Amino acid sequence: MKAIYVPLILGFSLTLGGCSWLEGYRPPIQQGNVISKQSLDTLKIGMSKQQVAFMLGDPLLQDPFDSNRWDYVYYLKPSFGAPILKRATLYFKADKLIRITEAGKHSS
Repeated sequence: MKAIYVPLILGFSLTLGGCSWLEGYRPPIQQGNVISKQSLDTLKIGMSKQQVAFMLGDPLLQDPFDSNRWDYVYYLKPSFGAPILKRATLYFKADKLIRITEAGKHSS
């Protein structure tokens, strides 16, 4: 009798493993530059493009028609919960930072 239960339980567990209502581990998906409030607070108006790139890394998007605008985008889709999208746009004039706009929820 015991010999019947082992294959039955094994077959049942393998069958349930393929069901879509049983979700397994989903790794978080992270894309773009990590944008934290602290990293944006270290930027100062008047910094050069080279200094900004050292602090934040290369921008994710560079407008081919406007080299004075850098866009940093960060997207995180955690294993469970709502995705997080953060954006920061930096504007330069004569190779100096003149304005920073940011959108999205920042984590500390």
